[in-house]
Amino acid sequence: MTLEEAYEKRRQECLSLDREVKKLTKQLEAATKGLFTPSEKIDFLKQVTSLKFKLKQAEKDRDRYHNMWVKLQNNRWGEDFKRTDLEIQVADLTKENSVLQQELDTLKANLSLDPNASSKMKALEDEIIRLNSIINNNGTNSGTPTSQTPIDKNKVIPNSREKTDRTKGAQPEHEKHAMNAFTESEITDISRHTLDVCPDCGGELIEAGERHKDEADYEVRLIKRRHIFKEYICSKCRKRIHAPIPKNLKEANQYGNTIQATILALVNLGFVSINRTRKLVCGVLENEFPVSEGYISKLQKRYSKALRSFVYDVRLECLKTAILYWDDTVVFINTERGCMRFYGNERIALYKAHPRKNREGIDNDAILGLLSADTTVMHDHNTINYNDDFSFTNAECNQHLQRELQKLHEISHHEWALQLKELIASTIHERKCILTQNGMAFEAEYVDSFFQNLDTLMKKADEEYANDNSHYYEKDERRLINRMKNYRENYFSWVKDFEIPTTNNLSERSLRFVKTHSKVSGQFASSTTAGFFADIRTYLETCARNGIHEFQALLRLTQGNPYSVKELLCNP
Repeated sequence: MTLEEAYEKRRQECLSLDREVKKLTKQLEAATKGLFTPSEKIDFLKQVTSLKFKLKQAEKDRDRYHNMWVKLQNNRWGEDFKRTDLEIQVADLTKENSVLQQELDTLKANLSLDPNASSKMKALEDEIIRLNSIINNNGTNSGTPTSQTPIDKNKVIPNSREKTDRTKGAQPEHEKHAMNAFTESEITDISRHTLDVCPDCGGELIEAGERHKDEADYEVRLIKRRHIFKEYICSKCRKRIHAPIPKNLKEANQYGNTIQATILALVNLGFVSINRTRKLVCGVLENEFPVSEGYISKLQKRYSKALRSFVYDVRLECLKTAILYWDDTVVFINTERGCMRFYGNERIALYKAHPRKNREGIDNDAILGLLSADTTVMHDHNTINYNDDFSFTNAECNQHLQRELQKLHEISHHEWALQLKELIASTIHERKCILTQNGMAFEAEYVDSFFQNLDTLMKKADEEYANDNSHYYEKDERRLINRMKNYRENYFSWVKDFEIPTTNNLSERSLRFVKTHSKVSGQFASSTTAGFFADIRTYLETCARNGIHEFQALLRLTQGNPYSVKELLCNP
């Protein structure tokens, strides 16, 4: 039975009970007027009381089922809306495409009769191509997220890795990974399994040896620990003293470090909603200590505050790094479009949350404006980076560029776009091969050859554009060609300098969890709570990038001794 069916059943029961109560109430009123005997009056009163109680219980059940159903619908509405919207868009585009195709066929049939039919047909062909290009958008030729793939289409996951002849899964010489056998000293528990009689014939059994199977498992054990601090009186100064009380024991009663770390891990690592986190933790604690949603929210605030110095130090490291990656993505904050921003590299990760995606947020982060010309910033053509207020050197992401070139080739069939994409891909491959052999740079002749080929292809781009500039993609192609020329050095500085990365994929990977959080847990209540989450993610991600497991990092945090940036970066 579904929640909706259960609710409807309870609603009908409530209506029936309500009618019965009204009927008996009328009979009771008649009884009070002397129409019934005293015993009949008592029976009527008992029936009315019983039915009122049943009615009250049924109404509670009805309301509970209704609330559960509403909550379920509210959790679903976002994804359902997106999916429905995409389905409607695809259906509309497909329908429009079909109509245009019919018009085109009609024009082709009447071409000899209508002197203007040729131009009309050309316009319709362009429109059909445009609509098809929109329908065929995917992760390989645009920035369309794979999550927005319509239901009737297969997801296309962007993958730049080269295909090989190897089969899927483990290769023939792959070493199998298995649990190491336990030593006798490691055994902490023994479970014996015996038989009384033979299961086949019922005969008497004679012991003939034993075999064993080892199992690694864990159990949650609730600990109620009392800390006793012995008090003393100094014989000299007569002052009353006791052993130092840790910061995590400031209250008379509190949850331990492990419970707090588990809560933080569920919210900030597993992206579990606060409500579901409360249910999980209460279940683990066997409901002996009911953790409230308010307490979980306070934990976020408390440990965000405890990490202020850590976040500040990560920001300072961002200012000192030679190569800085940055990107931002949309998060929903109280139903509005907010922003989660990333700055960092392979060793550090700094996250900042803002109510809007704008210059004000960048200035408040106080990073980009403080970088010198010695720093190279990798990004995906964030034009704000070229503001005169900034001094750093820009490097453009070539992964996004290759997708744009692929898309342009698919809709225009212009060869320059595909040839440039292949040139970029082959050069990146050659660079990887040199790096694996501990090489430091291309030969000068190779670099010269690359830029000569680039210039040749850009000339070809102008020629193909000039010969075919009447289509809907004209503006996009012109815009891309101009960008390639204006930002030539920013796009291809990695050819001359192997220290500069070729893509901004690190930033994209660093922000991927934001979308996971949105799908699993939903929006943030405010920019403040989003900021708490960003601070804790800064700590967790930086620890993870330096070989520290996130849960161990949280245990250190709840113990009042979080890892410091200096401690992490000192480890190679």
